[in-house]
Amino acid sequence: MIRSLLIKAMIVMTLFSFLGCIELESDPPGGDWSPPPLTRGLRWVRNNPMFLSALTVSMGPPPARYVNDYFDGFHASAVHLWEDGLPAEMDGWAAAGNPGFRFVSWVQPDGTSRANGRLLGGYPAEAAGRIGYQIGDEPMTWAEFLQYEAGFNVVRAYDPDALLILNFSFQAPEVDQMLDHYGRNMDGDVISHDVYTWTSSVYQHLAKFRRAGLRYNKPYWRYLFSHYSDPNEAISESDLRWEAFMGLVYGYTGHTWFIYQIAENDVLYPVFFDRQADFNAAKTPLWYVVSQINLEMKNLGRSITQMTSTDVRYVPSTNYYIPPGAVPWCRGAGNDPYITDIAPAPGQEYLEILAGFFRDDAGEFYTMVQNVRHTHGDIPINRADPGIVRITFDFSRAPSGFDQTKVLTLNKRSGNVEAVPLTATGGNTAYVDIALGAGDPFLFKYATGAPFAMR
Repeated sequence: MIRSLLIKAMIVMTLFSFLGCIELESDPPGGDWSPPPLTRGLRWVRNNPMFLSALTVSMGPPPARYVNDYFDGFHASAVHLWEDGLPAEMDGWAAAGNPGFRFVSWVQPDGTSRANGRLLGGYPAEAAGRIGYQIGDEPMTWAEFLQYEAGFNVVRAYDPDALLILNFSFQAPEVDQMLDHYGRNMDGDVISHDVYTWTSSVYQHLAKFRRAGLRYNKPYWRYLFSHYSDPNEAISESDLRWEAFMGLVYGYTGHTWFIYQIAENDVLYPVFFDRQADFNAAKTPLWYVVSQINLEMKNLGRSITQMTSTDVRYVPSTNYYIPPGAVPWCRGAGNDPYITDIAPAPGQEYLEILAGFFRDDAGEFYTMVQNVRHTHGDIPINRADPGIVRITFDFSRAPSGFDQTKVLTLNKRSGNVEAVPLTATGGNTAYVDIALGAGDPFLFKYATGAPFAMR
């Protein structure tokens, strides 16, 4: 039985390896590149700080110190409220006068606020700080989905320039048909989804909604796992780093932690505060962890928002298993012309790597690699160990003026572009070893003389 399973696994890996070297549908054909048309959603992403928020549910108007701590200390770029957030709760956030105040609010599927039954809670079109509205949440049937479409039409007619967001459920039986109808026929701007798991099953869902976003030229956003279903559960820093940064590897440009704070609830418990429904609740250590992650996401987001994802690949630690929906890395992934290998550096055992490939509007190539180890991951990466990723290059076909001695990286902590020297191995070949903490990423481009794409 074991021998039979191993043979089947080897066959599957062989097929994956073969298929992995074929261009994915989102890759630019033949290596040619033209940036995607800038739809309303993509224009917003290009021209604004990356969307970073955390959902606050039914908490009522907050005190000013709470608002300021959210924007200035937690490093959020927008507040995100639930279906009853308009008008009174949002008015409280706006009244604090924080210069970073921007908002998205859920509304019910028909576009009304749960608080008062009025369209957008009575908020005017183009309200100060308004980014847009999430219309309902997770339609599960086609009939529900059509009700959402009617709500989109009403809100669009009322506030023509607002970003309209639909958050899909991967569990909806007709989710593929919904995505296609949304992309082709509905006047929505953002494709969103949520998956709450620490297992590698998440990659197939990240890939699905990424493909839809690229196919229909819409930004794709996601909710991030930051709640307990049982207050005795444990979440680690490496879990949260893996959760946040894998979204960047896939090219997601909007991120909402679920949840930040919530009214009394016996199903969801916040991880950022030591009790629910209290603006005076003490912060937990994880609040400070995610504050730092948000700052690093914000720094990397200055570049990610200016690029298009062209490919995502996976480097497993064994030839017998690759996560569902992941595609093995092979040379030529993302049409990158110079990388010859992405692998654990010598001596690195049980290190698995996620690799994302990007182009900016000028056609420059970028790569982001991530150490996907995290405490509550699948075996064998259920560990918070750092790892060293080795990336090797062959610059034989590089044009004149191309600097083969270094790559350029965007430092996630400082936000500065820095040079990282390469180790030459002769004949226009070289490598770089990148030390990464559990869950951490590394973004780089080639030293072509062109600037790092940055907002």
